[in-house]
Amino acid sequence: MGKKLFGLILLAMLTATLIGCCGSDDTNKPGKKGSIQPSAKNSQTAASTNTSPYKDQVLRLGRIPYTNASQMVVQHEAFLKYLAEKIGVKAVRLQTAPDYSSILKKLVAGEIDIAWMASLSAVEARTNPEVELLCKPVRYGTTSYRGIVVARQDSGIRTLKDLKDKKFAWVDKESASAYLFPKAMMLESGLNPDRDFAEVDTLGKHDAVVYNVLLGKYDAGACYDDARNTLSDKSKKDELIILATTQDISNEPLVCRKSLPDDLRARIKSALLELNNKTPEGRDILKNLADVQGFVHVDGRDYDSIEKVLSALDKHQQN
Repeated sequence: MGKKLFGLILLAMLTATLIGCCGSDDTNKPGKKGSIQPSAKNSQTAASTNTSPYKDQVLRLGRIPYTNASQMVVQHEAFLKYLAEKIGVKAVRLQTAPDYSSILKKLVAGEIDIAWMASLSAVEARTNPEVELLCKPVRYGTTSYRGIVVARQDSGIRTLKDLKDKKFAWVDKESASAYLFPKAMMLESGLNPDRDFAEVDTLGKHDAVVYNVLLGKYDAGACYDDARNTLSDKSKKDELIILATTQDISNEPLVCRKSLPDDLRARIKSALLELNNKTPEGRDILKNLADVQGFVHVDGRDYDSIEKVLSALDKHQQN
């Protein structure tokens, strides 16, 4: 009996030793939520084999939905594949945020790694110590855009003042082009959008405003200047009239969280800045990406005009 017990104890000790020796390598697993570090093993061999130390990592790109989710996935497929290959990671995956404000919260919390923000969010992001501004997109040869207020041609509405007692559609109250700047214009014209409309709704997406105004569900609406291009029947664009156009608004920034390793942030920025439509490969990657032609450097001061409009609207609210 003693020999049998001794044998069982010896077997248990040998098994424990083998498990300890053959256990999984946790070197590349995050130590905390959102943590990304290069594999120690890969870091040692990267120079000789040209293998990225981040080849087993998955990055998450957060973006505000500007159209339906399934369409966004298709539109970003080539772009995400390019980023993964250029940065040297396993994959870059798209993750949509429900609204304009939550995307910054997700980034700071480590739930996403890169964020394609709204221009308005840049005012807060540029002073956040946990966020690094990377670049901004170029569209139609420019790095800015404008908001517009549209109505149907046959509505009889021709000026902002004509909107009094009408049904109006915004995109989102945190949208620079489809709320803040148009609202500031209305106030300057003598129209108070807080009390002068018969009915007001926020529809969440720029294309939704365009379609609903076109269908006559609203008398007018605000959206970014190229939102009319989302119409599948381009001839319908001529059925809309632009009542007013805002001043230039700097294109929205792409940012990443500073808690990412320095060299990984540099890889992300470089991959974005190197992408443009001057090559066949670049054109193919960007062709479905909402008219983006490439990316350029961004400066926090690019969003000063947005801060000024925010201050003007705050004063209006206080009066």
